[in-house]
Amino acid sequence: MQVGNSVIIHKSPIIQQGLKNILLSRNIGISDVMASLPDYDILREWNDLLLLVDIQLANEIKNNIKVLKKNGNTIIGIETHLADKDSDKNFDEIININDQTDIIAIKINDYIVRVADKKSNNQLSAREIELLTMVAQGLSNKQIADQLFISIHTVITHRKNITSKLGIKSISGLTLYAALNNMIVLH
Repeated sequence: MQVGNSVIIHKSPIIQQGLKNILLSRNIGISDVMASLPDYDILREWNDLLLLVDIQLANEIKNNIKVLKKNGNTIIGIETHLADKDSDKNFDEIININDQTDIIAIKINDYIVRVADKKSNNQLSAREIELLTMVAQGLSNKQIADQLFISIHTVITHRKNITSKLGIKSISGLTLYAALNNMIVLH
């Protein structure tokens, strides 16, 4: 069963093929493969996609981030060489060309979980529950990211999703919710 859809944007045919293989092994459909970011009119039509984008296109992503994020897309940067650390803040995650396949799969898994969550009437996913528990325990975004092996940007995205789904904005409110739902024990 296909989990979601993706678009690969990279100029290297070898990287394109490798990403196709990984996505297909995770049952993620591939809508398109292209060498560069398309124009704004096409980007506006993209909804709930996994975008695997050459990190060298960071400026183009930055210029179009509002429309891409508004439409619920997940953006993963593909890093083939050391990039400017400022360039990765518009990506939900970064995959390095030297990453092991299982590390890449873990990073892509957040997209799969998000798609499954949308299909389950906006209930918290297992990952969101795990993250909510850590927030309620007082861990910082960095500590959560380090423990879950995800980026701080992904932690922030999960926290926004939790807040949106629950309608609770404060940490104390989230902690109380976690306690009332037996996710943590208050002392």
